[in-house]
Amino acid sequence: MKKAFGVAVVIVLGLLGVVFFDKSSSGKDAFRYSGTVETTKVTLSSKVASDILKFSLEEGDEVKAGDVVVQINDDKFRIAAKQLDNSYGRSCKLKKDGYIPDEQHDVTVMHKNTNDLYIKWCRIETPISGTVVTKFKEEGEYVSPGMNIISIANLKDVWAYFYVEHGMVHKLEVGDCIKCYLPELPKKIIVGKIIKINEEAEFTPKNVQTREERTRLVYGVKVRFANDDMLLKSGMVLETAFEQQEQKK
Repeated sequence: MKKAFGVAVVIVLGLLGVVFFDKSSSGKDAFRYSGTVETTKVTLSSKVASDILKFSLEEGDEVKAGDVVVQINDDKFRIAAKQLDNSYGRSCKLKKDGYIPDEQHDVTVMHKNTNDLYIKWCRIETPISGTVVTKFKEEGEYVSPGMNIISIANLKDVWAYFYVEHGMVHKLEVGDCIKCYLPELPKKIIVGKIIKINEEAEFTPKNVQTREERTRLVYGVKVRFANDDMLLKSGMVLETAFEQQEQKK
């Protein structure tokens, strides 16, 4: 009797094992590739040595490409500009009359153009539309060339790189819309669009956790997401099994 009971237990456990195996292979616990959310971000710095004349933006403010976000004090360059403009005018007349060589005139032109460039550099424009994420300096502070003043990121246009093996990459095409998920919100589908598939294989980047995975040759797949609701933040981890999402017509 005890022997028969033991056999029954083994059979039951075997059946349970089959059930758990089927569950893991049914797609609910299917393997997913992971990628880290990134965004376009620019850090603007000073190209001249002077104090900040106007800087009224705060972190979180929205800006448009071409906006002047920082005004550096250009008084010393404008004072020099008056003298250089006069020198340039005299030099042009003397050169025309043949009283000075071309080389001397060229030096005058160079000084004038350089000073004009300094004046232009005092108006710092943003090359992208986006959100002010960091203010490194405040209005009135003195800055030197190369000193960071402000960083701006386009938080509504983000992407992530997923790294896939050779056996997977041939199933993907640029333009495919795929379903992605946040581990914290597993039921919410985030649709991304494949915009680039690297042509050459590479070793998995070092930010992958295990050494074994880092030694594999993989292809980088860049997926872009429209982030109008600002749900995705730089540094978040997204997961995908590269399930296709039908595009709306």
